[in-house]
Parts: sequence; structure tokens; C-alpha cells
Amino acid sequence: MIRKSIIFFYIKSRIYFFYFLSSIKNRKTLGASQPVLILGSGNVRFGKNISFGYNPSPFLLTGYLHIEARNKNSFISIGDNTFLNNNLIIICDKSYINIGNDVLIGYNVEIVDSDFHEINPSKRNSGNHPCIGVNIGNNVFIGANVKILKGVNIGCNSVIAAGSIVTKSFDSNTLIAGNPAIQIKKI
Repeated sequence: MIRKSIIFFYIKSRIYFFYFLSSIKNRKTLGASQPVLILGSGNVRFGKNISFGYNPSPFLLTGYLHIEARNKNSFISIGDNTFLNNNLIIICDKSYINIGNDVLIGYNVEIVDSDFHEINPSKRNSGNHPCIGVNIGNNVFIGANVKILKGVNIGCNSVIAAGSIVTKSFDSNTLIAGNPAIQIKKI
């Protein structure tokens, strides 16, 4: 009983601490199971009934959800009834990241709209790197430790297997896996 009380107090205090560290405040995150840090000068929109973190899942006591809309034109949208597991990272640099309704996202997932630096060494720190939006359709299941890179569109009802690195777009009703991810089969 004492152990549970200590864990509860520890998690709740971290949730409030990260809320106050956030540059974009959203009171929905105060009901989270894991701390949520929302940063940047862009816009972040949450739908209804979002689950932030999960108890007991890996990284519950040590990690946090990092959601960052870096620039004023950045836009992150997360749809209704979406489940965001522990240690999720979403960074939108200069475009958009759209996550549909009823999406399940496993722990330790990263979703980004940019490489954040040029490949050309003489332009690497110029800040003029390409950013291409990301769309994740409704009812998509994203397994643990997945990375979704810039310009990717995932069709509705698709499944991305754990550990996949998604570098290109896939149609609806597709099982996706691998590094780089490929279509395994239609669902």
C-alpha cells in the first residue's frame, strides 16, 4: 500500500512539473499516466479522450511524452480516442504531423517531419533543411520502438510492427514491418 502511494505521488508530481515546464499548456495532460512536455511556438491540437502514457508499461517512472511544434507554422493534430504510450516523441519542425482517430501508439515511438539538418556538409547548419508533413490515418496500430520519418503517409487500419523504421508511405489495410519498412501483406 505504501509502495503504491509513493509511486502515485512520484508520477503525479512529475506530471505537474512537466506541465509547468511546457511552453504550450494543455490541461488534458494533467490527467496523464506519464508526464507530457509540449514545447515550441507552433500549434498542438488534441481530440477527445486521449490517453497519455500507460501504467504499467516500460519507461513509466523514468520517461515522458515529448510533443514539439518547433516553429510558428508547425502544426500537430492528434485525433479522438488515441492512445499514446510512454516515451513517445513527436517533433514537427516546419510543417505538420496529423495523427487520426482511434490510433494506438506503442512505447518509445518517434514521429518527425524533418531530418533537422542538410546532408551537404557546407549547408548542414543552415537551417534550410526540407520538412515534409506526416499523416497517420484512423485506426492505425503502431508497435513499440517504431520510427516514422518525414513525408510518410500511413493509410487507415494499417499495422506497423515493433522496431520498424518507416521511410515511405503505405496504403490502408497494410501490415508494415522492417528496416526500412516494407509491406508484409494486406489486412
